Amino acid sequence: MHVGRGSTKSKTEAMFFPKPRTPYEDADTSSFFIDNDGGFVHFCTEFKYLGSIITPCLTSDADVDKRIKSASAAFGALRDCVFANRDLGLQVKGRVYVALVLTILLYNSEIWCLREDLLRRLKTFHHTCVRTMCRVTLAHTHRHRIRTTTLLDRVRIKPLTYYYRNRILRWAGHVARMPMTRIPRKFLTGWVANPRPLGRPYMTWGHTLKKALKAFDIPTDFEEWTALAKNRNEWKHRTRPQENDPHTT
Repeated sequence: MHVGRGSTKSKTEAMFFPKPRTPYEDADTSSFFIDNDGGFVHFCTEFKYLGSIITPCLTSDADVDKRIKSASAAFGALRDCVFANRDLGLQVKGRVYVALVLTILLYNSEIWCLREDLLRRLKTFHHTCVRTMCRVTLAHTHRHRIRTTTLLDRVRIKPLTYYYRNRILRWAGHVARMPMTRIPRKFLTGWVANPRPLGRPYMTWGHTLKKALKAFDIPTDFEEWTALAKNRNEWKHRTRPQENDPHTT
């Protein structure tokens, strides 16, 4: 552990996670001393670990903000030379976008617990990039009634939900094939005995996974989908449908 001394903060940080619907400010998050020489560790409200941002509320808001900002910077850096270049074909632009920008946007999204409002923000960014590659403004889409699916077909890419849910299912398949001695596999069927608070439960990874399973027409029963996931080839086939599959939209 690296402790702070005097006016120097500690590199080791602590984070407090309040109970559901309990104000964070009600807790004592002042720095605490760990030795007799004045060494202390301070609390933080945001911690970055392996590219993922952890906050006391345990939501994906901060991660989504960071991913959109990073993907927007990457798209802007390539805008003039690639995405707004008249000499490049739309399919080439689409491939570059999926390989670079979309990868940055959805980095670590396998563990996100996205609410609908966060998913809409990601979709908005995705659609804005597609319109830019097609050299179509938002005013053009309203005036000429251009559908988003039409623009997606031009650049030969899929809706954002396809890429997002595909990442979730690929990760779920990896976890399902792990032995029970692995911590991720234990968490998959873990349960915390705690009274349910009032109000709608927070969005969890289990809810997100269930939506992805339904979208790809995979049984949501735990025993059924985990049995299917143990067959790697079959799982890959089910989570990556063909171009004309209605579930890709």
